[in-house]
Amino acid sequence: MARTILTELAFFITPFAIYAIALLLKQKDARDRENWGAKVVAWLAFAGIILVAISLIWFSHYGGYKPGSTYVPAHIDKDGKLVPGYTK
Repeated sequence: MARTILTELAFFITPFAIYAIALLLKQKDARDRENWGAKVVAWLAFAGIILVAISLIWFSHYGGYKPGSTYVPAHIDKDGKLVPGYTK
């Protein structure tokens, strides 16, 4: 669950990080408030939300297991070795 939340958080933060890098490349101070106006932050937040939505759709469609597959939970086999969970 934490991995999913961190992945979506990374997608949301990406436009802000790209903008900060662009400011640095333009030799402007990325920590200066005048470079982070309300319109800029609104557009970056909108871009982040769009990236999160696209990633959620992408991962729900192409991620996970195949439909109809059966999950076999982790178990101990007859030799006493731990067999991790898998799908078949």
